[in-house]
Amino acid sequence: MATLFVENLTVVDFSYLHAKRGMVGESWMVDLELTGELDHQGMVFDFGLIKKQIKKLIDTHVDHRLLVPADSEQLTRSQRDDDLSIEWAYRAGTIRMVSPRESVLLMPGPEVSKASLTLYLMELVQQAVPDNVAEVQIVLREEDTGTAPFYHYSHGLKKHDGNCQRIAHGHRSGIHIFENGRRSRYWEKMWADRWEDIYIGTQEDLEGTYYIEEIPHHRFRYDADQGHFELVIPEDHCYLVDSDTTVEQLASHIAGQLAVEAPGKHFRVRAFEGIGKGAIAEAGENLPGRVQTGWLTGGVASI
Repeated sequence: MATLFVENLTVVDFSYLHAKRGMVGESWMVDLELTGELDHQGMVFDFGLIKKQIKKLIDTHVDHRLLVPADSEQLTRSQRDDDLSIEWAYRAGTIRMVSPRESVLLMPGPEVSKASLTLYLMELVQQAVPDNVAEVQIVLREEDTGTAPFYHYSHGLKKHDGNCQRIAHGHRSGIHIFENGRRSRYWEKMWADRWEDIYIGTQEDLEGTYYIEEIPHHRFRYDADQGHFELVIPEDHCYLVDSDTTVEQLASHIAGQLAVEAPGKHFRVRAFEGIGKGAIAEAGENLPGRVQTGWLTGGVASI
């Protein structure tokens, strides 16, 4: 028997329903180990096939979906044609969503956790590997950001050509904010607190605000290539922006808000969308020798 491993096989960006926190955006790295007999090539499994087949399998089932614990008493669900309707009651209010079935993963069990998703993925992968593979091990882990602030957010991008158009998917994201050229943990912590377990919605998609048991809830609705999407979520767990919620626009929004809240200063914002990717924006008073910019992607600012 031999064991091979692949670290950082993929990153899954998704949201899930939590008993107390409501809708939570998350980003987990996936590490994989396969143990078994060597095949005719002298391998447990071809690394190339792992990256093509196993990564695709995990991404298809988890990435950019809303993970829902199917056996929770807080859940009510129904299906009509290809659409799934869910209702989630928690202490802050009610979450209701209507969306195409493929935008949701109904997971066995009363809660979504690392343990439950790990078990789900190990069983999923075991069915897809060759017979010589006797054991599958998966480790899910967050990005290690040390003491740097981060936040969990969910959103949807109706104009996106791919799965980002799903109204409830999310990320666990860090943020780097530089005030007059120096990194500011004060502002980073402020924004991490402001966007803790938040749904970031576009004003254009907001249909209205309604009361459910005397609690105000926002209702978002749009049509995209994959189908019709609706989301009702407590107002206190929402943050509205005037633009689409792409990471480029969110970085620009944060920089612009900082320039308003702290006039006379220059801000440079590196906003992450999950792990290892994001956008840069600058706003405020120019630093000597620096050209004012709007938003920039790819991590390089104009100097």
